[in-house]
Amino acid sequence: MPKRNGPGIELLADPTRRRIVTLLAAQPMRPAAIARELGLSPPATSRQLRLLEEAGLVRGFASVMDGRGRVYAIDPRSLRPIIAWLAGTWTGAGSQLEDEMSTDGSA
Repeated sequence: MPKRNGPGIELLADPTRRRIVTLLAAQPMRPAAIARELGLSPPATSRQLRLLEEAGLVRGFASVMDGRGRVYAIDPRSLRPIIAWLAGTWTGAGSQLEDEMSTDGSA
């Protein structure tokens, strides 16, 4: 299985945080928009974003459009560990399934 232990990468084990990262992979977003999209409360969204930002997976910055509030995006420096984590998760599941199929005699 690929090495998947970049800083903070264990945070992606949480499905809510994975969904946030997925949204931010498509485009930078404000916390309120993320909360609406995921059906979360604003405080819950802010907590998740803070964890992801402290881990270096996402980055918050002042809005360039109106200077008010923050906009979040995936930190480009974290793309490689995020991709490795996702690939390892998918690859790991497939390998386990292949192992189980080959040991039960049905493959």
